[in-house]
Order: sequence, then C-alpha cells, then structure tokens
Amino acid sequence: VSGLVADASPDGTLIINIGSRAGLKVGDKLDVKRQGRVVRDPATQKVLRSIDDPVGTLTITEVDEGSAVGKLSGAGPAKVGDVVATPK
Repeated sequence: VSGLVADASPDGTLIINIGSRAGLKVGDKLDVKRQGRVVRDPATQKVLRSIDDPVGTLTITEVDEGSAVGKLSGAGPAKVGDVVATPK
C-alpha cells in the first residue's frame, strides 16, 4: 500500500490520500519517506532508482474510504507530498 501526505499539522497529525479502499485500518503503521535523489541512466535519462530519506512512522488513528489520519513519530516533520507506504 502506498500513498501521499495530503496535510501535515505541526503536532505530527497527518492526513493521507489512501484509506479503507486501499486496505488500511486503525492501528496500521506506515513508513513516511521523502524523495531524495533520483538516479538516471546517463544515456537515456530513464529513472533507474530513487533514493528516499526516512521521515518517520505513521500510526493510523482514523480511516474512511478514501483517506486516513494518523500520528507521526520519528526523525522529523512530514510535508505535503511525502510518500507513505507499508514497511518492507
């Protein structure tokens, strides 16, 4: 499961753009990451890999069909557009 941060409050409350339709439920934990470097093939400019920087862990506290709310714990504040995904 992966989505994006749609809103980030200073207290660490995040609203994300995925919800129960994507299989989320209260208590789920998601990794929050920020895209860092993009590595491209020098010949074709095709993206080979994206190096993401960890932001923290989001614990889901509320879920509806298309969005969810959770509390961030970890290194730093999240920003709108950060990626959330199930831990690998």
